[in-house]
Amino acid sequence: MTARTASGWMIGGASVRGAAHVRTGRPNQDAVKWSPPCGPGSRVVVAVSDGHGADAHFRSADGARLAVDQAVDLFAWHLDESENDEAEGGLAGEVARAWRKAVEADLSANPYPTQQRPGAGPRLAPYGATLLTLGANDSVMTMLQIGDGDLLLGYADGSLERPLRSDESLIGEETYSLCQDDAETRFRVASLWRESSKRWPDFAMLASDGVSKSFRDDSTFEDAIGRLRVLAATEWDAMIEALPDWLADVSAKGSGDDSSLCIVSRISPGATKTNGN
Repeated sequence: MTARTASGWMIGGASVRGAAHVRTGRPNQDAVKWSPPCGPGSRVVVAVSDGHGADAHFRSADGARLAVDQAVDLFAWHLDESENDEAEGGLAGEVARAWRKAVEADLSANPYPTQQRPGAGPRLAPYGATLLTLGANDSVMTMLQIGDGDLLLGYADGSLERPLRSDESLIGEETYSLCQDDAETRFRVASLWRESSKRWPDFAMLASDGVSKSFRDDSTFEDAIGRLRVLAATEWDAMIEALPDWLADVSAKGSGDDSSLCIVSRISPGATKTNGN
């Protein structure tokens, strides 16, 4: 289908089971969600969550699914209904509380088996997951992250930037998680406002850490994302259709981890983009 819009964003993505998980029979523990579910939109929201996967987090796939559901709903509400200038301040707490409420409901319906009840540590540790979320409309872009993963913004000059600060005081594979009792304090949140004197992104990419870990270094990873940015602007349908195979190949040749990636691309006024869904 071909869609013409005065202004807005295209949004899409994919999540694939990691090559290592295929070999060991483990499921994909990532989750992705975006709104609108297909085609262009003047307001878009996207979320990527990575379930931790270790034995202690035996419901992390459910935790990731619940995370993207709650984050997309909350971000969409803030962009559509609330005062934008008030959205950022309490957003981390809202997302953490919504996730806990959803997890508690899931746990009430499906209690832990006696032999799998968590010992020391957070009660909701079996659902542990990270979360990346971005919401944008014509005037504001808000981003939120807890734990690992990558969020890049692209600009008309071809540059890519990381708008969120890096986590501090973490070593190796350590990461912050939604399941932590103090999760609200571990989020990184930022907003960009569209002003004539400032650059405005025309591209955003959110990915679970299984993607970047498959590349030799950050520079090689960002080069690959730069190529995806060009394809998003020129060959959207073909890029989205090829994304699952690309992610599967990246995982097989690299980390072996589940790999999820979502892309948001700006539509210029009067531009035409196609959508195969």
